[in-house]
Amino acid sequence: MKSYDHIVTMERIRVQQGEMLQEMQMLLEKMEACRPEYAALIQYYYSEQREKDLEDDRAGLVPKTMKRGVLSEDEIFDLMGDYRDTAIRMMEVGLRMIKE
Repeated sequence: MKSYDHIVTMERIRVQQGEMLQEMQMLLEKMEACRPEYAALIQYYYSEQREKDLEDDRAGLVPKTMKRGVLSEDEIFDLMGDYRDTAIRMMEVGLRMIKE
């Protein structure tokens, strides 16, 4: 009797790949939908409002109990770098997906 184990393996791979593509599509839709929020964060990072908020924080006017990572020099800057690196990686992976 001939073994068809390879069919089971290939079916598992097909299902797994389909599920991953669906997850990726949902994440991409989510990222596109949140793009205006990201743009607002970057705009705030370079704004006069943030400079005023930084001054207020230094003066102790911003409550210490409030999360204020946006006032950190590194938090938004690092996020921008991660955003860029992830976009580049998506392009590289996408190109390999097309070429293979």
